[in-house]
Amino acid sequence: MPYLIDKSSILEVIRNNPECVRRLWIEKGFEGVSQGVIEESKRQGISFKIIPGDAFLRKFKDTKSHIVLEKEGMLYTDQDVLLNEIRQGRANTLCAFDGIYDPQNLGNIIRSAACMGVDAIIIPKDRSCGITDTVVNISKGGIEHIRIVKVVNLARYIDEMKDAGVFCYGLDEDSAAPLFDIDLKGRICLVFGSEEGLRRLTKEKCDAIAKIPTNKTFSSLNVATCFAISVYEVVRQGSKANKKY
Repeated sequence: MPYLIDKSSILEVIRNNPECVRRLWIEKGFEGVSQGVIEESKRQGISFKIIPGDAFLRKFKDTKSHIVLEKEGMLYTDQDVLLNEIRQGRANTLCAFDGIYDPQNLGNIIRSAACMGVDAIIIPKDRSCGITDTVVNISKGGIEHIRIVKVVNLARYIDEMKDAGVFCYGLDEDSAAPLFDIDLKGRICLVFGSEEGLRRLTKEKCDAIAKIPTNKTFSSLNVATCFAISVYEVVRQGSKANKKY
């Protein structure tokens, strides 16, 4: 059961998915700094408990927060459901990760994905840290606005997305093609490697491989930063294409 301690994350859950809330706990004496959460909880009909500091510390001894929300476990989107939406044209901007183990990176990726309007993030079942409490809190509430799909075999799922009309671009710093020179409009999936890069099979499954141009003396970007830059370019190109003069 996820424990949320970040106030932004807690507010996003209460506002957008109140049915997922199990319990909300507030340490006595910190009602003032938690006023926004309290007011939103009342509006949504969510009960909360204010307990003395010593009881709060016993219950949540490993947290430095003064407010904790207990949430139902993460519900992943079924991979076949996403494929159907792709075929129907209801999911056009997708991102896949060939294994990602750092929850801080995944949390930041989800936050950026929510800001940029990504339709879904695809992660492998066995090569990812999954949605942990850390991921949820680092996402600052972004997890409430983005769908996560877990797949057993990412290479096979890339093939299925391609069959459904998705063009898959892999990101690799050794590519000769700058991402900013590629037409990223339409139905696409950006494919990123783990912190160590794309695996050979995954790279071979992609329709094309691109790179983010960087300083030649230091070219290695963090995967979360690489994702944010790449997906922003997708949004930028889409916005430019839709602009009416």
